Amino acid sequence: MIGKVPIHAPGVRHGETGKPWRGMNPPPGKHWQYLPSKLDEMDARGETYWSPNGNPRRMAYLEGSAGVPLQNIWMDTRDAHNQNIRITGYPTEKNPGLLARIIEAPSNPGDLAMDCFSGSGTTLAVASRLKRRWIGVDNSIEAIRTTLRRFSHGMERMGDFVNKKKHRQLPLHESITGFTLYFEKQSRSSYRHEITHKNGLPLLREVVGRKGIRRGPRFSGSGQMP
Repeated sequence: MIGKVPIHAPGVRHGETGKPWRGMNPPPGKHWQYLPSKLDEMDARGETYWSPNGNPRRMAYLEGSAGVPLQNIWMDTRDAHNQNIRITGYPTEKNPGLLARIIEAPSNPGDLAMDCFSGSGTTLAVASRLKRRWIGVDNSIEAIRTTLRRFSHGMERMGDFVNKKKHRQLPLHESITGFTLYFEKQSRSSYRHEITHKNGLPLLREVVGRKGIRRGPRFSGSGQMP
């Protein structure tokens, strides 16, 4: 039970909700929230609390409440906060639960999610788990390295200060495969692309091994996880 709430509301009414119920008038300047017939039904179901001085109140239960709509400040998600939580260690890594909420709100399984600054790949990993297709974009070679390592090997505990032995792979980790990694072609513009087809494939081999990739069919600047 959430609590006991009034069954009257502000304002005078001259209809049924302004008439006496069980020999009792609404408080001055107020009216009953429900028709007397509805109040009888609620009382018969045991949903009315009668105070020692005879004032009725409605007993509100959690299962009958729609709850409070989600606001735009979320205080129920936290970043990694103990040594057993597994992370990539990337500086801007986000809470997977937070990103799951963001992805699930506007999309359904099979929809496409896109992260233009994918960083450590949390959005992509969560989208994959939620059965969404995804596109991730980042110009940082360290971001791509972190994402590929995450896809292939999982994540490490934030810090185990009791057991010095490191656990390199997430238990029960399911590798994310079947994606294509595209690299920028060299450009003559002043903008410097950190990841190009010249260093992209070596990076992919570094993380997942030579046997884990095959050349993409579209152009030379792609590597594919089968």
